Amino acid sequence: MRGFEKVIGYEKEKEELMQLCDMAKNPEKYRSLGVHLPQGVLLHGAPGVGKTLMATAFVEEIGRKAFILRKDEANADFVAKIGRVFEQAKAEAPSVVFLDDLDKFAADSDMRNPEEFIAVQTAIDATKGSDVFVIATANNIRDLPSSLRRPGRFDRILEICVPNRREATDIVRHYLKDKYVADDVAAESVARLMDGNSCAALESVLNEAGIYAGYDNQTQISMPYVVRAVLRLIFEAEEAINETSVSDREKVAFHEAGHAVAALHFDPEGVGLISIRPSKSDACGVVQLLQRESYFGSLEQMRARVISLLAGKAAVELKYGSIDVGASSDLKRAGRIMQRFVTDYGTQGFACLFGVEHWTVDSERHADDITMVRNAMLERCYEEAKAILRSNWAFVETLSRKLVEKNTLIYEEIVALKNAA
Repeated sequence: MRGFEKVIGYEKEKEELMQLCDMAKNPEKYRSLGVHLPQGVLLHGAPGVGKTLMATAFVEEIGRKAFILRKDEANADFVAKIGRVFEQAKAEAPSVVFLDDLDKFAADSDMRNPEEFIAVQTAIDATKGSDVFVIATANNIRDLPSSLRRPGRFDRILEICVPNRREATDIVRHYLKDKYVADDVAAESVARLMDGNSCAALESVLNEAGIYAGYDNQTQISMPYVVRAVLRLIFEAEEAINETSVSDREKVAFHEAGHAVAALHFDPEGVGLISIRPSKSDACGVVQLLQRESYFGSLEQMRARVISLLAGKAAVELKYGSIDVGASSDLKRAGRIMQRFVTDYGTQGFACLFGVEHWTVDSERHADDITMVRNAMLERCYEEAKAILRSNWAFVETLSRKLVEKNTLIYEEIVALKNAA
């Protein structure tokens, strides 16, 4: 279909939108079944995932007179504009109204009933039965009142997530078509580096890499430029670490190598990049743990993530015999995940389920008990992290040395070092 050809991936979401287009174009087929075109569809998800592109493709494919609304006027003027646009859409039906960034319509979405949202609700209700279809996008669906996103106003609500690995590879391949890249730049490798990021981020990284290459008077974009762009745009890593002492770099290298070796123990493709370049978030280095599916998808995945998080601290302490003071954020993240084991999933028994509504002495004692159980589980995971590292210590040492030498390693380099260790 011509409108959706520009949207790469997202087959399930496109299928749902194509169903609606088919209903709009072939109403008799559905009327004979006693069904009618829904009033509207709402696309929501993180910025940059392609919601507006998908909605624009839908508007093009449905082939109706289109009216587009974005917050581009002062509050009172915009409220009046909402009513005018819907009235015009009703007068020129069949039509489609596209509400882009609907969650940004209200000047103060913390108000109980922002007038902009009331105006949208009223306008949608006023066009019912008039063959006016509404498609909207929103970054944060929680900013919209439940009365607006209920059936009868938006009958379908689709979450648009970041692209999966296959989709990201296709998207990168599309973006690379109009760029001159070196032989070492493969779509699969770039997608792996960008795992878990939006379409907009994919495009920005490739453009940034081209800027670096051009400034260096290169005629092609090579992989080091892509890696540099990923580190800057995705991880906000500093460009240089020359002011860091060799001993400090070595300690950071062991920390990051610990994370990577533990992650690769559970998933041979589990690491996309390791770097000892510090980031603006005060992290001393970076390990990109590949997303695959959310690690909250199973207890096994969550436990593997906890062990991988603790392995940075474990590597430093195995090597130097001292406490790793740079592991505090890892410990907090591991603790939050492990807390879910105890209080949400009942892995240590129902006695640890945390559902006390009012804070009392008993609930405080209960919380203390939960903390003890959680921390004991963390201790066991920490010991397992150390056992994994001990059995792969040659690989830990090899990764650390190479990181001190090169600062950053990507998946292909990591695999080569693992095979050689």
